[in-house]
Amino acid sequence: MAAEIERDLISKRTTEALAAKRKMGIKLGRPKGPGKSKLDPFTEEIQALLNNGSTQKFIAKKYNTTPANLHNWMKKNKIKRLDLGG
Repeated sequence: MAAEIERDLISKRTTEALAAKRKMGIKLGRPKGPGKSKLDPFTEEIQALLNNGSTQKFIAKKYNTTPANLHNWMKKNKIKRLDLGG
């Protein structure tokens, strides 16, 4: 029971401290990074691979990243697969 009361007090103090920081105009949360990716130097190569029909899964494996990370990087850099028609 004492532990539960202590948790409630800690929670209340934390909430009040965060509200005070917001009121002072201090940004909360994790700061934004520089926005650089290990894929940036390979932009032209990745675009060429996509244009030649390589899958995102293949490209992600080639550059030692995840397909989700590659997808997010492509979206951020506005890189699209050319429609080869079919």
